[in-house]
Amino acid sequence: MIKHIIFIALVVGGAFYYWTTRPVTHGPGVVAPSDPVQREAFGVKPITFDDYTITALAEIEMESRVLSKKRYYYDKYADVAPYDIVFGWGPMSDEKNLNPILVKQSDRNFYWEMIEPPIPENLMRRNTANMHLIPSSDEIADKLGDVREGHVVKLEGYLVKVDSEDGWVLKSSLTRRDVGDKSSEVVWITNFSIR
Repeated sequence: MIKHIIFIALVVGGAFYYWTTRPVTHGPGVVAPSDPVQREAFGVKPITFDDYTITALAEIEMESRVLSKKRYYYDKYADVAPYDIVFGWGPMSDEKNLNPILVKQSDRNFYWEMIEPPIPENLMRRNTANMHLIPSSDEIADKLGDVREGHVVKLEGYLVKVDSEDGWVLKSSLTRRDVGDKSSEVVWITNFSIR
């Protein structure tokens, strides 16, 4: 009897995990056509958040497709920026371009694996970004937890610099055109929705 109960619990748990983590599909076609919009941030006072001071560098607003999401628990940024999401827009929100690509995340960076690029690789880079995400509320933190690969999300907030009381600094890139270790955006999210 106990074996049957355990078996049923495992099947139900596995089905729930699959249902809540499976990628969202849209079929071919661009689902997030516009580039992120970035503006100067005027008159925004620094925010004190736990043991961090967060300084706005620019405003950002975007609607993008989620290409990959990773939750970080143990690195030095995990308390302030628990999630990294790789976003794509324009041709990198089109499923026909994404199907031959495997997007992976590690050590706060992302990379892709593919046999050959579906579009020129410089175009792939210009239409993707890895973002370290700082939720400004518990509600936004919960929504970030619910995001799955393939979701189209709308995000508003600030590209920021984070100063820790421990002495480290995490500073956002201010362009979508750079690559390498310091090319990720660091985003204080003030509004976030999933569609």
